[in-house]
Amino acid sequence: MTAASPHSARPRVLHYITRLGLGGAERVALDLVRGLKSDVDSAIFAVHGIAADAIGPALRRELAAAQTPLFCGTRLPLKWGGLLPAGWRAASAVQAFRPDLIHLHTEIPEASYAAMVTLQPSLKRIPAVRTIHNTVFWSDWPRLGRWCDRRMAHASIAGVSQGAGEAFARLRLASGAAAPPAPPAIIFNGVDVGQPPQSLNRVPGDPIRLLFAGRFEFQKGTDLLPSVLAAARGPANRRLELTLHGSGAHEPLLRALAAHPPTGWTVHVRPPVPELSRRMTEFDFVLMPSRFEGQSLVAIEAMLLAVPLVVTAAPGLCEQLPPDYPWRARVDDAADFARVLQSALAATTQCRATAAQALAWARERFDPRIMQAGYRRLYAQALEATRTPPA
Repeated sequence: MTAASPHSARPRVLHYITRLGLGGAERVALDLVRGLKSDVDSAIFAVHGIAADAIGPALRRELAAAQTPLFCGTRLPLKWGGLLPAGWRAASAVQAFRPDLIHLHTEIPEASYAAMVTLQPSLKRIPAVRTIHNTVFWSDWPRLGRWCDRRMAHASIAGVSQGAGEAFARLRLASGAAAPPAPPAIIFNGVDVGQPPQSLNRVPGDPIRLLFAGRFEFQKGTDLLPSVLAAARGPANRRLELTLHGSGAHEPLLRALAAHPPTGWTVHVRPPVPELSRRMTEFDFVLMPSRFEGQSLVAIEAMLLAVPLVVTAAPGLCEQLPPDYPWRARVDDAADFARVLQSALAATTQCRATAAQALAWARERFDPRIMQAGYRRLYAQALEATRTPPA
């Protein structure tokens, strides 16, 4: 792969992320920074700066240790007048870092980029890559999404799953923008948990410990959990303990659940923590009542650590699991999720076989080296395809 500009012997890639904090897209961007360090110089532009929780400062220290530049935008939400300030800050980051390529992760970074090239059209000459991280894309702001998409028609596209690629296709059809320079690539997220899986002979203890990790939002289905717990029961004389690590709009609902849990349950609501995968093997199951996903890093981590998952057949998420994975409930159906959960809790022997199958599947599909190779190819393609300024 060669650089597009004469000032650098190595490609310089500026990643746009929403904020330095909790989120799968943010983690993928930082994994690419680290994984491609041998042949790519990278920097991060965080549109909304550094999150105030424990994860934001931890990621900031990670970037500082890797000598990776960080540029911050504005904390003003885009819908409250933050779009133009975000565009100006994005342009300032470009002028400071002088990237050969810009890599956009999710909607808020895309909106900042679209504002930037509207304010300074000459910056559109810099090649761009967009990673589509979700199967539901620009649904909250469809008109803004179409406007942004038309300003990024020249960008090369990667989807983290087939469902994410299909979401991009729907947006492109609605926006009426020209076709991208090449068909979208599907590049699965790669994960390195940095530790061996738990023993496949492990038997859940008492209490049986369950984990939810992620944003407390509609997408993740956390509003379904009170009904799920009310309907699900564990094996006879076994207690159930659910720990939720995250933050979001459903936090008051979940704290009320923790204060008054159903009989047989204990519930803990705790803030996000950095590198939760290091503690994941302390749990017997990971719960994912998602309504939709792009590609969940939590699910990949659980499979690589041989921690059984209880999930939904959500778009994106269903692609991550072996086709015959047994503990998969209907989407947006608390009663069915409770039924599947109760089945998993009672299936001590099946847990071992299910975890072993998922472990082998994840090792084959979600190797970080495969992801890195995919983005090396896409960067080279984007640098070559956009040497001529777009019309």
